[in-house]
Amino acid sequence: MTKVEVNYEFTAPFEEAWTGAIERLHGIYGMQLIQLAPGLDRLKVGFDASRLKITDVESQLRQAGLPLRRVD
Repeated sequence: MTKVEVNYEFTAPFEEAWTGAIERLHGIYGMQLIQLAPGLDRLKVGFDASRLKITDVESQLRQAGLPLRRVD
């Protein structure tokens, strides 16, 4: 298993409706960490790189309707 963590920032003010979408991401095979920052402006995503590629993760984030931009 190769654990990878990637940070994202929201490109729009946080909406309460996104909490359900974030919770559903926990059920995706290979996703190990979905952590919302206390300021509700960032999201940390951890995943198993032997199961998912970064493109898969970002596709799931888009499908969830989350307006995010990857940050280093």
